[in-house]
Amino acid sequence: MIDEKNTIDLLGKHGFSAQIHGSGEEWVICLHGWLDNSNSFSPLVDHKKEGYRWLMIDMAGHGKSQWRGPNAHYYFVDYVYDLLTIIDILKIEKCHLLGHSLGALVCGMFSALYPSRVKSLCMVEGIGMMYGDEKGTKEQLIASFRERKRIDKKTELKAFPNFETLVNLRVKVSDFTPEIARLLMLRNTKSTDGQLLLTTDPKLKTHSAFRFTLEQSKHLLNGLSVPSLLIMGDRGYDFVKKNLVTFKFCFNTLQVEIVEGGHHCHMENPQDCCALIERHLNTINGT
Repeated sequence: MIDEKNTIDLLGKHGFSAQIHGSGEEWVICLHGWLDNSNSFSPLVDHKKEGYRWLMIDMAGHGKSQWRGPNAHYYFVDYVYDLLTIIDILKIEKCHLLGHSLGALVCGMFSALYPSRVKSLCMVEGIGMMYGDEKGTKEQLIASFRERKRIDKKTELKAFPNFETLVNLRVKVSDFTPEIARLLMLRNTKSTDGQLLLTTDPKLKTHSAFRFTLEQSKHLLNGLSVPSLLIMGDRGYDFVKKNLVTFKFCFNTLQVEIVEGGHHCHMENPQDCCALIERHLNTINGT
């Protein structure tokens, strides 16, 4: 059995940072949302019961994980491949997947591609895929290249005067409290030569150069056989509600639960979310 330190070290050799909670035999691999990090799941695991081993990953370019190479960018499918890499290097035959927002979409596609590797799927405020209209393909690519050029011109990372400034900036573009913002920004910042810098790769903010069409997205996800749970906040994002209508027929088994909270309901209402997730895992295991 791989112990916690060896697991963290092994992931680190491949550029991934992570946190582990629990010591059960079955893995629950957790993927966070865009511009978040593995601290996204910290409030949740504070309410967990024994029985599972929760592996909370910093996705590439986020938190304490490495950035992709200087000429690389952040394609959605690469996050799916990263998940395959993580499961393979840890020699995990089958695991439970838990994703929030972007992480939920990654876990969903992985479950569709490799159902034999996934015991259950839990999605929080994210389902289906971010798809595009094929008629807008040219404009999408032009916008992406324009953003790449803008970021390439920046030779130095922006420094911030203090931590609370970053917290307030995050609160302004989010729907949660300063306390949640502090928890996330603790793992998205570093102090270097007396300067406070973000650890998130600036290239994460570039427009996607490519998106699957709706038809392609449905073909990719159709017949998803892994038992699935979707948790939505009652004040969550509208695109999640729209995607549920669009993609719910792609799932053979899909349970939908609504809890109090916004897009980060798993952080605002961790006790209820954790209870729903553990009930889903235990049902799959017949316990």
